[in-house]
Amino acid sequence: MIDPLVERAQSGDAKALEQLLASVAPAVQRFGRRMCGSPNDADDVLQDTLLTIAMHLGEFQGSSSLLSWVFSLTRSACARRRRGLKNRPHAAVSEVGELRDPSASPEDRASDRELAEALTRALDRLPEEHREVIILRDMEGLSAADAAGSLGISVDALKSRLHRARESLRARLKPLLEADAPAPSSGCPEISTLWSKKLEGDLSQSDCSAMEAHMSSCAACSVACHALKRALVTCVRSATPEIEPAVQARVKAAVRAWSAQRH
Repeated sequence: MIDPLVERAQSGDAKALEQLLASVAPAVQRFGRRMCGSPNDADDVLQDTLLTIAMHLGEFQGSSSLLSWVFSLTRSACARRRRGLKNRPHAAVSEVGELRDPSASPEDRASDRELAEALTRALDRLPEEHREVIILRDMEGLSAADAAGSLGISVDALKSRLHRARESLRARLKPLLEADAPAPSSGCPEISTLWSKKLEGDLSQSDCSAMEAHMSSCAACSVACHALKRALVTCVRSATPEIEPAVQARVKAAVRAWSAQRH
């Protein structure tokens, strides 16, 4: 079933189209910033994707979520940009959005800021296929099915890739989040993978109970699980829905181009 806003935009309602583009633009921008080699390339991907959405919205049939379709278009735009600039060295992109909690102490805010900066560096260093599943699943909150659809893979393949990506992210943040953690024993399970499977609803009740029982008596695994939780919470909190003025301008430019084509 297609959202009424999408239907109005498909029927030629310019205001509905602008509202629709504005609703997805922050997510498109975040994905581009994380997946492209430079802020300028990310801006180009944003503009390309907004134009593609505007010009081809009539092709969206509602068989997947709108965001799944949008991210598929964004991913294609990123791939085209990378192919055209494949010899350019990778440059770190802008930081994960600043995390704000008015009730937090100055020390907590400083700690959150340090983690956000470390998360940015860790994401930039992940393999591309790991970075994009973290972005789609843990930052943008797509369902496993929609994230898999955006990437053109099965749900099982998506989950397998996601478990590896989360463990890789946790490993890169280990110096910050697990600096004083005791070493796990030889009998410890792969706790990060188990907890990731729990998040995806793929852990049986008995396995979940066994994992929690082990964590209650194993400081190393408890710290590791807490570190992964904190990293993923930071991912979620970083995906703010704010519309920057420059993004608003690109939304309006896409609507103008769409309108000019129609007339």
